[in-house]
Amino acid sequence: MNSRVPVALLLILTSAVACLAQTPRRRAAGRTTATKSTAAQTPPAKADQIPPAAPPLSSTSAPPGTLAIVNDVTITSADIEQAVSARIMNDPDLYLRDFYQNREKAIREARQRAVDVRINSLLIAAAAKKAGLTIDQYLSRELTSRIATPTDAEVRAFYDANREQLGNVELESARGEILGYLRNQRMEQARADLVARLKMTNTVMKSADVNAPNLAPGTVLASVNGQPLRLETINERMKAYIYKDDMAIYGAQKSALDRRINNLLITAEATKRQIGSEQILRTEVTDKLKPPTEAEVSKFYEENKARINGDLNSARSAIADYLQTQQQEKLEKDLADKLRAGARVQILLKEPLPPTFNFVAGRGMSRGDVNAPVKIIEFTDFQCSACGAMYPVLEEVLKSYSNRVFFEIRNFPLTSLHPNAFRAAQAAGAANAQGKFWPYIDFLFKNQSSLDDESLKKYASQVGLDRTRFDADLNSGKFDADILRDIEEGETYGIEGTPTIYINGVMLTSLGADGLREAIDRALARAGRGN
Repeated sequence: MNSRVPVALLLILTSAVACLAQTPRRRAAGRTTATKSTAAQTPPAKADQIPPAAPPLSSTSAPPGTLAIVNDVTITSADIEQAVSARIMNDPDLYLRDFYQNREKAIREARQRAVDVRINSLLIAAAAKKAGLTIDQYLSRELTSRIATPTDAEVRAFYDANREQLGNVELESARGEILGYLRNQRMEQARADLVARLKMTNTVMKSADVNAPNLAPGTVLASVNGQPLRLETINERMKAYIYKDDMAIYGAQKSALDRRINNLLITAEATKRQIGSEQILRTEVTDKLKPPTEAEVSKFYEENKARINGDLNSARSAIADYLQTQQQEKLEKDLADKLRAGARVQILLKEPLPPTFNFVAGRGMSRGDVNAPVKIIEFTDFQCSACGAMYPVLEEVLKSYSNRVFFEIRNFPLTSLHPNAFRAAQAAGAANAQGKFWPYIDFLFKNQSSLDDESLKKYASQVGLDRTRFDADLNSGKFDADILRDIEEGETYGIEGTPTIYINGVMLTSLGADGLREAIDRALARAGRGN
């Protein structure tokens, strides 16, 4: 089921989507995950639209392009092409649309962008070193401190121009998101201007075309002041880029295929009962829907208010819509499951194989045995609401795996979106120096709107840290190299947003308790250490 939170609630419940890195790294519109789509989400097909029955097919004898076989009816890629195309071409991610239309061309262009982005990073790193600053300090001086906060008039103008796209939420509910968006636009322009200036004062040499055929391993593509950028760096980064877009297309195909299957089954059931398809949907779904109670709305708000912008009154309508949508999708899924249980359904659509990245475990803050059969590495941002929502899920799921799982956290602060994220990472390092990393980050994730210096020091007192040592460590910059190493490694592997989680080097694509458990169990099975 493709559970989509209403736009209004997405603006209020910001943990519903992953935090995205809106720097000159590829700007993705969101993390696309493959979910089990089983709900009939479009009107059922009429009986005369069902293709004539064909002889039974096996996966080996099915004609090319066959995606599923339902009671001897073949569904091909052509049957869902229009729905898939419409979904992808309406996606806000321009790069995904390009990838879908012309895969080879999009990959070539992405490889060149990756080279340009890496050159820009090397330029900034060189400038920071020359200034005797860390990269974060340099960017803070050159960018963050110079970006003017959008005025109330600018926020209002943006809100008025985009009110319908914002889900018609009240201005105050959307203010924080609008401020972040406008500030980030300015940050991107300022960064582009900075890079343009640095190119005039540093030596940038391009020595090979990244898309040239038969490039030898170790080929130097470019250098900045003599520091080389090699082919392997770009190849590694492209693995994540290609996989994410392949998964996005697969998600669109899976959703369209499930709708097609469900429509066929509903129509067949209606024919069997000699009633209309709409009557089945009305009986099994519409008539069973009940408006969420005030108690249910209040309960949802209380459980999520740390990540909701606004009070209960301003969020009530969006929460009610979200709960109603969840209820409807569950009823649709139950209906689909029931119909599929009595049908012959064979799915031939294959999920893309994820790339495996060769992480060296033990570089970040961790717990568990580094030699455990399953190693989980999470790149996180302590100010990212999606990371805050995922953290308790990780904590709860990992309890049942004991010493079979090693868990490690790496830093990936999205400083263009979260001005306190890098400082929070420094504070977490200072807590780790006193052996209190895990209890300390509990406070960070539960208080993401209060990560200023005063609050960071208050949390240190609350977990029993030596404040004199903590305060000195926080201001020393001694953990900056580790944070920047994590960021550098994350960018090398194509990370664009947080949380990004790898299980034995394979990226987790379904951020939730069920998806996490399934991924861990698969990794354990491959390691021969199942439950």
